[in-house]
Amino acid sequence: MYKLNRYISIEMAFAILLIVAFFLPWLDWGLLKKTGWDIPGFQQGVVKTTNFIKFFSKNKESEYTAYVIFSIPFLSVIVCLLWIWMKQKAARIFLLITGILGVAISLNLFYKLPKAGSGVYLLCGVSVLSVIYCVLMLRKKKLKKVPDNDESENVNIGI
Repeated sequence: MYKLNRYISIEMAFAILLIVAFFLPWLDWGLLKKTGWDIPGFQQGVVKTTNFIKFFSKNKESEYTAYVIFSIPFLSVIVCLLWIWMKQKAARIFLLITGILGVAISLNLFYKLPKAGSGVYLLCGVSVLSVIYCVLMLRKKKLKKVPDNDESENVNIGI
């Protein structure tokens, strides 16, 4: 019988690494280093300044769009809690959603930030690996549920 350890797993490691990525520098300009937690406040200040400059422009950016970044550590905590509560399938689905969101955010940051820090690289790497892992695990579970039609069982030997 296979016993699942609910405190040590690949899913928990991915979720913890996604949380750790927010404490590493995302913006690294020598003396100016911003972590993932600082990015929304930093962008809010920049957007307020640029919106003031282009006051009559129709292309104003929302200063609150950067707060979607906080959904990654929030969803990672949910993944950890679901895994501890032994809800494996739900934890993997939330990890898949977190990974897809992490890939999208990290690619956006690579595009927008002139010099991305180590946190963005960790976020991108862990997100890609978690998406691949979750897709493989969810497909594996789906394949196990399909009954195997073995033709050798249906052979009738006429004696």
